[in-house]
Amino acid sequence: MTKFLGPLDIAVVGCGVAGQAAATLLSERGHRVTVYERFTEPQPIGAGLLLQPTGLAVLRELGLADQAIARGARVVGLEARTHRGRPILDLHYAHLHPQAHGVGIHRATLFELLHERLKKSPAKLVTGAEIVDVDQTHLVEANGTRHGPFDLIVAADGAHSALRTRLMPHARAPIYPWGCMWTTVPDPSGIGAAGLLRQRVRGTKLMMGLLPVGRNEVTIYWSLPIRALGRSKTIDLLAWREAARALWPEAAPIIDHAAAAGDFARATYRHVALSHWNAGPVLFIGDAAHGTSPQLGQGANLGLMDAWALANTLDDAPELLSAFLRFERRRNPAVRYYRRASHLLTPFFQSRLAPLGWLRDAFMGPAHHVPGLRTMMGSTLAGTRRGWLSSVSLDGDGCFPLDA
Repeated sequence: MTKFLGPLDIAVVGCGVAGQAAATLLSERGHRVTVYERFTEPQPIGAGLLLQPTGLAVLRELGLADQAIARGARVVGLEARTHRGRPILDLHYAHLHPQAHGVGIHRATLFELLHERLKKSPAKLVTGAEIVDVDQTHLVEANGTRHGPFDLIVAADGAHSALRTRLMPHARAPIYPWGCMWTTVPDPSGIGAAGLLRQRVRGTKLMMGLLPVGRNEVTIYWSLPIRALGRSKTIDLLAWREAARALWPEAAPIIDHAAAAGDFARATYRHVALSHWNAGPVLFIGDAAHGTSPQLGQGANLGLMDAWALANTLDDAPELLSAFLRFERRRNPAVRYYRRASHLLTPFFQSRLAPLGWLRDAFMGPAHHVPGLRTMMGSTLAGTRRGWLSSVSLDGDGCFPLDA
C-alpha cells in the first residue's frame, strides 16, 4: 500500500494572490499552515487585473468565483488598435467556447475576497514579519527573529522576492526596461460597457490600455520607460493628458478625469526564470517563481494555478522530494510557455525598436483571421496553453477543467 505524506507544518511567505490561495487550500487539506506577511495590515499591491478561465476555476474551488464575477466586470475579449484605428488584435473567448469569458477586477477586490476566505480557513496569519532568509527549516526575520521548524516553506513573496534573492542569487530576474503608470477611474463614456480589454498603440513607445473592472469603472494603463518611473521622477500630467487624448480621442472623458484626479501609481515588472522551483525545503510559487510582463494578463492566474497544483500534489505524493518533482511536471509546460511568450511579445508593444512596431502592425491583424492562429491566440489569452503545440480544451460549460 502506498503511503502518502501526512499533515505537514507549512509556512507561506507572502499574503498576495498566490500565497493566500495556497494557504487556504493547504490548510483545508489538513496541513498546519502559517502565513507570514511583512505588512502590519495585509494589503493589495497593483492595478486592476484580468481573471482568465484558469484563475476563475481555482476561485470556483474556493467558493469565490460567483463573488468575483459579481464584483468585477465580465470581459468577452481583447481589442488592440493603432492610433489610426488599424486592428492589431481582435480576440474573443467565444472563439474557444460560447460561454467562456474573463473577469476584469480591482486587485483590491480580489485581495479582499481571498483574505476573507483565508480568515475562515484553519491557516494562521502572522503580520509585521519581514522574512529575509531561511536557516535550514526555520524562517528568519530582518530583526533576527526565527520561526519554525517547518516541513515545507512556500515562498510567495512576489516578483521582487527577498527569499529568491537570498536563496537563488544567480537566478535570472531582470527588471523590464518598461513599466507603466496606472489608475482606476469612472467610465462616463461607457467604453468598458462592451466588455473588452481595449488597447491603443502608436509604434512601440506609446501604449494605453483600458480594462473594465466593475462598478462602471476602468483601470487605465499607460506605458513608460523605467527611468521615468523612479520615485524621484515627477510625471507631467498635463503633458500626459495631451498625449493620451491624441492617442485615443474617444477616451477623452476618462483621460480628463484621470489627469484631474492625479491618483496614479507606478509599476515595474521582472522577467523571472528559475532553473528549478525549489531551494531545499523552500518552494517558489506565483510571481516569485515566474514573474512576467503584464502583456498577456496571466500573472494572477498562473499564481492561482500554482496554489491549486501544490495542494493537489501534496495529496498524492509519498514524500516531499517526490512532491516537488510532480509539481514541476504539472506546472512547467504552462509556465514555460507563458513566460517565453510574454518575453517575446513584450518588445513588440514596449521598446525602442521601431521596426518591431511596423512588423506588429503589418502581420498581427491579418494573423488573427487565420483559423489555426486565431485559436492559438485565443487560447493564449484564456490561459489554457500548455506549450506551443498543445492546449487544454474548456469543458461543456466553458470552464477550465482543473484536473486536465
